[in-house]
Amino acid sequence: MPTDHQPTFSRTSLNILILVCVILILIFGQASKDDGQIELPPVPKLDISIWQTDSGASVWFSPKLSEDIYVQLHYLAGFSFNQGDFAAGTSQLLVSLLNHQARQMKLPAQFVLSPDFIEVSIKLSTDALTMNEQIKHLTRLLYRPKLPAAQLNAAKNILPNHLDELWQQAYLDHAYEGPKHGTIKSIGGIHRASVQKFQQGFLHPQRLFASITGNINEKAAQIIMESLLPKTMHTANALTHHPSQATATYQHSNVGLVVLPGGFENPETLTAQTMLINVLKQIQPTQMQLIHGNSNNSLLIEQWPSLQSSIDTDLDSDIMRLAKRQSIKDAVESTQTALPLSEFLVRLNRYHLPSSFLHTHFDAIERWHAKDWKDAKQQWLLKPQQ
Repeated sequence: MPTDHQPTFSRTSLNILILVCVILILIFGQASKDDGQIELPPVPKLDISIWQTDSGASVWFSPKLSEDIYVQLHYLAGFSFNQGDFAAGTSQLLVSLLNHQARQMKLPAQFVLSPDFIEVSIKLSTDALTMNEQIKHLTRLLYRPKLPAAQLNAAKNILPNHLDELWQQAYLDHAYEGPKHGTIKSIGGIHRASVQKFQQGFLHPQRLFASITGNINEKAAQIIMESLLPKTMHTANALTHHPSQATATYQHSNVGLVVLPGGFENPETLTAQTMLINVLKQIQPTQMQLIHGNSNNSLLIEQWPSLQSSIDTDLDSDIMRLAKRQSIKDAVESTQTALPLSEFLVRLNRYHLPSSFLHTHFDAIERWHAKDWKDAKQQWLLKPQQ
């Protein structure tokens, strides 16, 4: 009776085959490990709508389950626009007055000043009557603030900031130079009329990048934004952009300031800076703050001399993987709840980035490896200190 032929292997051949497989696994596994690769989660799916209000504001919207509705208003009105007719400190005084009035009126709004923007964070109630009252008072605050002289004088009390000297050194003769809070001399000459003129020309819908998120549909979001941002009789100021400052590093005491390229229409640079910062935090955990700007981003680093002495080495693959995981974690968390999602959308809006930015971001993080770290370090961190 015929039988099928059964291939046979000697024990020696089998052992050799197993050994070869183990070696290949070790080789490719180690190559992957050394390259700092990680498994990426799926890119979060976002349902984004974009439109322009009748008054000229650019709005990004995405629905998100939430007990409240979050609105971000970023007016191109930062302290870099305190020039010409507007003395240094004008925008800071305006922000102080608006925050004071919002507290007095018990409005759910907070104003923050950055180099390019006055940023307003708003939390609206989902109760229709309460929301309508909030919008009515918020519109009055944004378009017709009181700006009382007594409160204006009180806001002129400048508190010295040890970082002002470092900041001004880094941005000498640039629009970002400031100082943000002005000087005793500059704010002494600022009167209510000049603050009001700045408010009318710069807190203008045509200079506004906005976002809205919450448990609402697009139609409801449009109604809210049209109600909050009606047309104005005033003309928007035409100044919109500043040249970039050259990248460099500066130091004052133990604090370092790294001048980086800005985020305006530059998604690859934003991802590289995200990875750079997370690598630095893995090398030496310390306080860092990235101040966003259109022309330049600015990275403030505590214990800068100590960190400098640690970065001129080859990067361990474990550090690379940890930095990648942190970058991905931060990106995912920015989309999971309504408040961080509103903050994420308004940054995409103001930087003129595509709604598909997260796909680009994830891809760039996945491709980032030791050579990219070396290039970023050489380009931004190891230049001669000023």
